[in-house]
Amino acid sequence: MADSNTKELQTGDVNLKVIDKVIKKTLGAIEQSKQQIYDIAEGAQKEMLKLKQELIKVHQEACEIVDKVDNLEKDYRRSRNHLAHVSKNFRNFSEQDIKKAYEDANHFQIELMLAREREQRLRQRRDELQIRLKNLGDTVAKAEQFVTQVGAVLGYLSGDLSNISDFLETAQQKQLMGIRVIQSQEEERKRVAREIHDGPAQLLANVVLRTEICERLLDRDLEKARQELKDLKDAVRNSLTEVRKIIFDLRPMALDDLGLVPTLRKYLTQFEERNQIATDIKIYGKEEKLEPAVVIAAFRIIQECLNNVAKHSMAKNASLKVEFRKDKLSGIVADDGMGFDLQEALKPSTESFGIIGIKERIELLQGSIEFDTAIGKGTKVFFNIPIHPIDEEMV
Repeated sequence: MADSNTKELQTGDVNLKVIDKVIKKTLGAIEQSKQQIYDIAEGAQKEMLKLKQELIKVHQEACEIVDKVDNLEKDYRRSRNHLAHVSKNFRNFSEQDIKKAYEDANHFQIELMLAREREQRLRQRRDELQIRLKNLGDTVAKAEQFVTQVGAVLGYLSGDLSNISDFLETAQQKQLMGIRVIQSQEEERKRVAREIHDGPAQLLANVVLRTEICERLLDRDLEKARQELKDLKDAVRNSLTEVRKIIFDLRPMALDDLGLVPTLRKYLTQFEERNQIATDIKIYGKEEKLEPAVVIAAFRIIQECLNNVAKHSMAKNASLKVEFRKDKLSGIVADDGMGFDLQEALKPSTESFGIIGIKERIELLQGSIEFDTAIGKGTKVFFNIPIHPIDEEMV
C-alpha cells in the first residue's frame, strides 16, 4: 500500500515537472512573440512620427504654393491684359515693348502652370500621407491590443508554480481572477503609455520641429521667429501640464501632503474641466489621519467610479459625498446618466473590470459596496471602508 502511494506521488511529481517544462517553453515562445509584436508597434510608431513631420512640412509647402499660385494668377492676368492693350495699340509701342509684353505673358503662363502642377503633387502627397497615417494607426492599435493580451497570458503563466496541485483544484475560479487582475494591470500600463505617446511625446516632437523652424527664421524673419518661440513656450507648458496630469493619475502626491479631502477637491475640479461634467462634493465629519492603505483605496474607488461616469454614463452631472465616522469612511458617488444592467456587468464573462476591481478592492479592506442603478435611471455607488484612525502622538 505504501509502495502504491509512493508510486502515485512520484508519478505526480513527474507530471508536475513535465507541466513546468512545457510551461517554461511556452513562456519563452510567448515572450519572443510579444517582443516581435512590440517591435512592430514601435516601428510603426516611429514611421508615424516621420510621416506626421513630413505631413506638416507638406502642408506648409502647400500653403505657400497656394499663395504663390494666387499671386501668379494675378500677374498672369495683368500680363495678358497688358499684352492685349499692346496688341490693340501696337503703333504706340516700340518693337522692344511688344516683345517684352509677349515674353512677360509667356513667362507668367509657364510659371503658373509649373506652380499648379506642384500644388497638385503636394495635394496628392498630402492625401497619400493621411491614408498611410491612418493605416499605421490601425496597425499600432492592433499591435498594442495583441501586446496587452499576450502580456496578460504571459504574466498569468509566469506566476509561482510551486502550488500547482492546489491551483488545479480550483483552476477555473483562480484563472478568471488572475487574468482579470493581470489584464487590468496591462490595460493600465497601455493607458499610461498611450497618454505619454499621445500627449508629452507628441508635444516634444512638435517642440523639435518648431525649434528647427525657429533656426531657419532667425536669419530671415525675426518677428516670425519670436512668434514661433512664443508658440514653442506654450507647447512646452502644455507638455508639462500633461506630464503632471499623468503623474497625478498614477499617484497623487497631494494624498501624502494634504490628505484625502483636498486631493478629491482638486481631482473633481480637473475631472469637471476634462470631461465637461458638472460636479459637486460634500464632506461630512472631520477627516482623521488614516492608514495610507485606506486613503489610497478610497481615492482609487472614487476615481474609478468617476472614470466609469465619464466613459459610459453620458451624464451631465455627478456628485460625491464623503462622511468620516468614528469606525468607518462612507461615500456616495452619483450621476444622472444612462445607468446600466448591474447583473450583466457583474458576470465573469464580461469585461467590466472597473466594477469588479472596485468590489475586489473593497473586499480586501473588509468593506462593503452597493450599486443602485437601472438603464435610463442614472447610477449611485454606496461604499463603506472600516477605518482605524492613527494616533499622531503614538507615531
